[in-house]
Amino acid sequence: MGKVYSYFTRPIRSFNIENRAHRVISKEKPVPAPQYPSVTKQKELVDKLYPNYMEIHYKKNKQLDEHLKNVYVTSNDSVREPEGEAVSTKPLPQDRKHPPELQFGFYQSDIIPEGKCTLKQALTFIGKHNENSSEYTAEIIAIEYKLDKQVVVNILKHFKIPHVRDVQQPDIVGDLAKI
Repeated sequence: MGKVYSYFTRPIRSFNIENRAHRVISKEKPVPAPQYPSVTKQKELVDKLYPNYMEIHYKKNKQLDEHLKNVYVTSNDSVREPEGEAVSTKPLPQDRKHPPELQFGFYQSDIIPEGKCTLKQALTFIGKHNENSSEYTAEIIAIEYKLDKQVVVNILKHFKIPHVRDVQQPDIVGDLAKI
């Protein structure tokens, strides 16, 4: 709905836009934003107490300028060069030329936390269970892969490995000739 609304209101917004822009640019000084009443009270109070504050504020203080010229910062620390190559504690890839081969289209970690399994492991135990469900039960799978038994039961119940059958293609040309 927003796109339709903007489509219809765009001509109204862009009507006479160049003249309106020139009018805003040609103004001498932009109109300041309205201030809170507390800010105006503070400004009035400062004007009463220090009437020449802004003049003093913008005037250059020669004594402070001289003090600033006398300030010098020196460092006694020497710059240390790193010795040799930095040793990393993280296992970094040693071969950066070729990306690793992706078996299922994504990277599979070598470290698998307890209570989890990879896609490859899941397909393996689903396939073994389908081949021999009496020998390879949910309890044995749960113990072998360190998984919760109920999770394994749910995986075996709801997920199956797809099997591709050799299906003959229909003879479209022969079927058309019969018609």
